[in-house]
Amino acid sequence: MVHLVLIRHGESDANAAGLLAGRTPGVALTAAGRAQIRSLAGVLPFASITALRHSPLMRCVQTTEELLGIVTVAQTREDPDLAEVDYGQWSGQPLTSLKAQPEWTRVAECPSSMVFPGGESLKAAAARGIAAAQALVAELRQLTAGSGQDENSCEDGVGIIVSHGDIIKAILADALGIPLDRFQRIAVAPGSFSVISYPATGHPVVTAMSVTAGGRQASPDLGGGR
Repeated sequence: MVHLVLIRHGESDANAAGLLAGRTPGVALTAAGRAQIRSLAGVLPFASITALRHSPLMRCVQTTEELLGIVTVAQTREDPDLAEVDYGQWSGQPLTSLKAQPEWTRVAECPSSMVFPGGESLKAAAARGIAAAQALVAELRQLTAGSGQDENSCEDGVGIIVSHGDIIKAILADALGIPLDRFQRIAVAPGSFSVISYPATGHPVVTAMSVTAGGRQASPDLGGGR
């Protein structure tokens, strides 16, 4: 069996300001966001990680730096397919003003049909995130098989993905068998982890979702999860 630990970056300055960061350059973790990640040391179910993949955006790079101080990782690599959704013209805008846009209803109720002005579609973003997760699972299976150890050992085949709220929600929805148009029913808090376990045969099982060291609940509002 292999396991994926999905970690959303800690609180960013955009989260704190109520902005839809998207791929806006220079969005960094706040001091509280860094502390959120360090505090996971006492609650993460795995301390020894086979492989870590992270979004190239600054807030995820900084989250990875904090994680490397609390877990042992055999290999770490940037994966552009784990980057935030390209929100195009919506990037950097206050969430309060975006919620007044007529397209916001589409984001909430039929996200598979939403294409952000000047950006990408949620469907395409979800597809690349899911593909990145599946590729890591396949790689972990190969590494586990190559180790010569029991495939059911929890000590082998553990991967971490450090990414963004919508990407993680899409990966979780896929594991749960939920269509993209229902993925907004999932909330993922900044600085939280979720776990998906993949047995040798059969369907994946979500064993934890949006767990934080402080027991914080994710916001039910879309687009930030402050």
